Amino acid sequence: MLDTPPKVGSSEKWVTVGNPSAIKLLAGAISQSRVSHAYLFVGPNRVGKRTLATDFARALNCNATDLAASGSAGLNPDVPCGQCLPCGRISSSNFADVQVINSATQTSKDGDAEAAKRRVMIGIELIKDLQSDAIVKPYEGRVKVFIIDEAHRMSTDAANALLKTLEEPPDNVHIVLTSPAVELLPETIVSRCHVVRLRSVPQDVIAEALAKRFGVDSDEAQLLAKMSMGAPGWAIAALDDPSLIDARKQSAARILGVFEADLADRFDYAALMAREFRSDRSLALDELERWLELIRDIAMIQNGMRRHVVFDDRFQELDRIAEGLTLDDVAKTASAVEKARLALLANAYPQLAFDGMMLGLPSA
Repeated sequence: MLDTPPKVGSSEKWVTVGNPSAIKLLAGAISQSRVSHAYLFVGPNRVGKRTLATDFARALNCNATDLAASGSAGLNPDVPCGQCLPCGRISSSNFADVQVINSATQTSKDGDAEAAKRRVMIGIELIKDLQSDAIVKPYEGRVKVFIIDEAHRMSTDAANALLKTLEEPPDNVHIVLTSPAVELLPETIVSRCHVVRLRSVPQDVIAEALAKRFGVDSDEAQLLAKMSMGAPGWAIAALDDPSLIDARKQSAARILGVFEADLADRFDYAALMAREFRSDRSLALDELERWLELIRDIAMIQNGMRRHVVFDDRFQELDRIAEGLTLDDVAKTASAVEKARLALLANAYPQLAFDGMMLGLPSA
């Protein structure tokens, strides 16, 4: 997800890359004073869900209209203006009335910040803290905004506690949840939220954002945009951390090896991934994204669409694998990977999820 904030004092408005329909919906709700008390932003990993939530918080608390009315010269009258104090402070995560909550957020009962970082679930104590903060009037902003990032990680107790707040929301409070899929959250939660769906961002839109905002050379911008597979957050993160590109290539090589491995080696891979998932969920889930991208490349080759292949540096291996698989094999492989991904997001036992995925692959 695109989490890089604009520079304070810049003229950036909605920082989110792509998904104009989602931005239009939220901007329209603000301009018409029809903002819901709860939203659920749904979309692929690193597509920009949390960035859009931050943009929305900026727009809700932006002082552009007030400052423009007072005669401030050169201020963009639309929200978020990207120039006022709330816009800058929210962008730098330094605004009392906007809070981002995830599994690693420290609760009022945590004595050890490092222990909080090791948590993988959003527990009830975090929701209790939210509820306590929500009943207090905004300190420096117009409204309070609570962003529950990766809300599908809420425990059952936490989800039930949040449901009470969603049923009777305090005045001047808005709650934004993010999740990869609606199905990963209880229906009782989803039904009380306005669902906003984010889609993968076109390659040219990502490339243009990289060039304009970060001064990236056109060729490099196109390459990163292609590799990002519609996730601008990954492309921007790769600018600061080139090791992500190497890790992506290593992941692709490992996966292509599994395609041609026997069942024993595949189960060894499953055990490796289960251990990785327990130590770093995000890395293991990223590898499953690579699986889906490589399966897509195989399908492109089978349909004579080589120019759409993303991992073209591995074309010979992809082509060899494509020749040995039927279209039905490719569809079943994609289904097995997606089933494992959704199971892991729903907190299934990692070893069983990866073993099941290996059994769903076509014979080597």
